[in-house]
Amino acid sequence: MRGDSARMLRRHNESLILSALYHDGPMSRVELGPLTGLGPAAISQLVAGLRRSRLVREAGQVVSSGGRPRVMLEIDPDFGYLAGVDLTGDWVAWGLFDLTMRPVDMLRRKLRSGFTDVGGLAGELTSGLRELLSSADVREPDLLGMGIGLPKTVTAPALVEEWSPDRLKSLTGLEIPVFVGRGVTNQALAESRFGAARGSERVIVVEIGAGADAALVVDGHVERICEWGHTTIDFGGRPCHCGSRGCVEAYLGASGILQRYHESCGLRPPSRAKESAKLSALLRSTAKSGPAAALVRETVGYLGAAIGNLISVFTPSKVILTGWAGLLLGKRFMTDIRKAVARYTPQHAYRHTSVEIGGAGPRAAMIGAAALTVEALLARGEDPSV
Repeated sequence: MRGDSARMLRRHNESLILSALYHDGPMSRVELGPLTGLGPAAISQLVAGLRRSRLVREAGQVVSSGGRPRVMLEIDPDFGYLAGVDLTGDWVAWGLFDLTMRPVDMLRRKLRSGFTDVGGLAGELTSGLRELLSSADVREPDLLGMGIGLPKTVTAPALVEEWSPDRLKSLTGLEIPVFVGRGVTNQALAESRFGAARGSERVIVVEIGAGADAALVVDGHVERICEWGHTTIDFGGRPCHCGSRGCVEAYLGASGILQRYHESCGLRPPSRAKESAKLSALLRSTAKSGPAAALVRETVGYLGAAIGNLISVFTPSKVILTGWAGLLLGKRFMTDIRKAVARYTPQHAYRHTSVEIGGAGPRAAMIGAAALTVEALLARGEDPSV
């Protein structure tokens, strides 16, 4: 076998072992066989190499059914660190994790630069990351990579090139891999690896923040991003920033909800500042009758119909509600949301689908961003910075 082909095969096989240990470990060499399709000799050789590189370590022994002890293997969490940056909310948040996604330290601050000022924002990302590393007493060379979660507005065609990983790496001056993902992609990755979608075959992850987005996850992998936020929920309805009318996002995104509330009260249009605090206050005020309560009832109805459309098209086993605004809605009104989904979904489809709140928590976008480095490591079978 030629040298390049042999190296590619070895990386592929190392990827199989690392993925099995990362998602299902600890496990023994014997248990790795059925999961990877590799023979005992190949597994022993590959594991020896991964142990030498410090990616894998021994994790004690268990007694097998035959009475002989088996050495357990696991990913070594001390191999390196992962950084995740969430730019999808009112604030920018940095997270530092070990290789098994245990949190090490967090940092949050108000964003000063706009998304069109890529250079200025890259400088903020770098200074925040270095402050985080200093606080955690972690050296920059020990960082395996940085993942960044962007709002969907930044992934518009006009800004894609400006926010490419290569350009961001150049602007930050960091000597580590930089990965970029759309917010809903990172939410879906976090839920499929560490949250409510783990172990499920077919899941729709719905993200509601300032806007609305959705992703289809099949067997733990993000299969596609759905432009759900720009499907029509009200023919000839409210204008959307995309140029159309009646879009899901115009009714269910936090910006749309707050605009509708201000209109119902005869108030001036709201600013985009502090949307999370404004929406939280609005949802708390629904205990009383009045415009807020009526608006939330209407919003829950729109959400039920919009999720029902996703269920009818994709027939998932689960729909998971995420995003900072989605979590606010879900924590207060999940029972009402489920009733609305049932009302607007064909019963033969709804019967096989559960609607759940995200399990990865309010930091899911940051966790998913950090996990972009893990995905690269598992796919390559080696340190992504090599």
